[in-house]
Amino acid sequence: MSASRQSFAAYRVLVVDDQEEMIDLLTRMLRRIGFADIKTAFSAREAEGLLNQQAFHLVLTDYSMTGNTGADLVKKLRSGALPWATPSDTPVIMITGHGERDYVLQARDAGVNAFLIKPVVLSQLETKVTAVLRG
Repeated sequence: MSASRQSFAAYRVLVVDDQEEMIDLLTRMLRRIGFADIKTAFSAREAEGLLNQQAFHLVLTDYSMTGNTGADLVKKLRSGALPWATPSDTPVIMITGHGERDYVLQARDAGVNAFLIKPVVLSQLETKVTAVLRG
């Protein structure tokens, strides 16, 4: 599916973060960009359940969460070992307050397509989303 602002409404997005305020912010921003079907999860474990139930076109996840990290979630998604409804090549954007080199490298090595440092700005989010969905 090729991404354009007009077609974002056709995409299903999963937002994973253990902070309700961040989920609310990202959801509002994604709606402003044009996404309509947005699901949320407050942990990697909850996200795994949702990924098993239905296909997602894009995943946004925080790095640091209680329990498993966003990198752990991405590794599981990329492994293809689980019978998830969501394909293992689904684009993933890591959103985190950790911009240190080690975190970026761990996210890259896990299979993240793009990396955004908090605080997230709408224009940066839209640029990253458009880039990974066109890829």
